Amino acid sequence: MRFRAVDSFRGMAAIMVILFHLQHLDVLAGNAFIAKSDIFVDFFFVLSGFVITHSNYNKITSLASIKSFALRRFKRLYPLHLFTLLLVLLFELFRFGVDRYAVRLTNRVFGPDKTFLSFLANLTLTQSLGLFDGVTWNGPSWSISVEFYTYIVWTLLLVLFCKNLWIICTLCFSLIAWFIVQHHGSIIYNYDYGFVRCLYSFLIGMLAYRLSRRIVIEESYWQSSFAELLLLTLALFSVSSFTHTESWMMPLLFAVVIVVFSQENGMISRFLASDRLEFLGKLSYSYYLNHTVVLAAMDILLFKLIKLPHSRTGELTYISICLISIHLLSVFTYRYVELILQSAPANRSRKTMADMAAI
Repeated sequence: MRFRAVDSFRGMAAIMVILFHLQHLDVLAGNAFIAKSDIFVDFFFVLSGFVITHSNYNKITSLASIKSFALRRFKRLYPLHLFTLLLVLLFELFRFGVDRYAVRLTNRVFGPDKTFLSFLANLTLTQSLGLFDGVTWNGPSWSISVEFYTYIVWTLLLVLFCKNLWIICTLCFSLIAWFIVQHHGSIIYNYDYGFVRCLYSFLIGMLAYRLSRRIVIEESYWQSSFAELLLLTLALFSVSSFTHTESWMMPLLFAVVIVVFSQENGMISRFLASDRLEFLGKLSYSYYLNHTVVLAAMDILLFKLIKLPHSRTGELTYISICLISIHLLSVFTYRYVELILQSAPANRSRKTMADMAAI
């Protein structure tokens, strides 16, 4: 079973993270929703907990099953992570050439965020376990690092405590609550305490799924549509207005959104479940890991080399070219990189690429 509506949300959330990294542009400056869209990383974590619980909770029964699960997740996450890591390395070599022979760059080539040691850490997905003083190499990959090890901890807890969720949640949420209090309500961390942030949201997603299977709410199409509209409005307002001290509440709101929209009973969720929008969800992982290197490359190409003016028209042109480039690269990486270690279904159609490119 695919949760197509919330999968479309995943794609939209990835696009908002892209825009978050473009907020320095005058044309986007001052937009509160974009300025706080990095919180959608927590949406990814909650949704991951929801979906992984749906597909794997009953399969985790022993240490052997943990090994099998970890290997499947590694095969799903690592190819694109490695590809983008190497892409950033190649881009840094390109920056070296530009800096040496074309135009002096303001940001140092192979700076402190791109060292040999941090490269090795990225190869082992340990770059965001508190080993460094900031994000390294491909910045967004910090969340892939902590998410992979969250999977391992989650499965170990399930086996160790025989899936007694009362014990697991009491233990984990007590420690996480202490952390949240100590940090004044904020969970907005990445390279340092990103693991705590991910585990918190992932467990909320797990509980949301388990509760959603036990609670059956009979609503008409129009009641569901009204509930979805109300909840979507609340979510948009909350993202625009929350503060760091309130950030711990956002995964709870995202969990409610995921539960409601996963039912696909209302007008908005059925629209989101359409095939074209669902492709956004399929491309979301590639959008997320590809985007920073594309933004940086286009910044050099368009603003430094071609001398595109920093006018409203120039910035909108830059944004448009970036989004198109990210999409095209993501179509390629989804088809030929992300799934390279996956077992190909016999009926996988060759028209997938054309369909996705048409979005």
